[in-house]
Amino acid sequence: QGPLFKKPGSDPATGKVISLKARKVGSIVKTTGKTWTGPSGGEWVELDTSSGEKAGWLLVEGPGFNVLGPLLEKAEAGEQKPTVLRLYSMITSSDLCEICIRRSATISLVKIWVALKDPHGLKAGKVLVSREMPTEEEHNMPSISSFPTHKLLADPVKIEETPFKEGDQVPYFYMGEASDDGAFDKK
Repeated sequence: QGPLFKKPGSDPATGKVISLKARKVGSIVKTTGKTWTGPSGGEWVELDTSSGEKAGWLLVEGPGFNVLGPLLEKAEAGEQKPTVLRLYSMITSSDLCEICIRRSATISLVKIWVALKDPHGLKAGKVLVSREMPTEEEHNMPSISSFPTHKLLADPVKIEETPFKEGDQVPYFYMGEASDDGAFDKK
């Protein structure tokens, strides 16, 4: 879900960490499955050298790297492939980012990703996710309270129960106040 951080070599306790160019969201990184927890609590996973990766350990998630949320998602052989979706901000009328998410994940997790990635300091509980892109008329409504509620997705709804497919935009709105939750600048 962003840049990757690697500890080169076979010993994860080494202090050296290098930043790697981000791979495309949804890319597969072959690992041994062996993990190591660093002194600050970061989780690292060992790369599988038999698959052509150079020896080392990649950060899965942890503090100290100025990145919110996990960088890698565990995938098991035989399970359904996760889906890459584009979060679309109705606040700025633009794509925010791509996320890689399991089809069994809920809209609640999508809202958490919005809160993590949106620079406006949004609160996940005040994010609304629409099942489809709003029409021009709906997009230009003076208030979100006028938006058709049947188009909104409830927190427990699973991605597999929505119309979203690989690469689709997931439009989101915000019910909070800029003064309370963050500054909205539509530059």
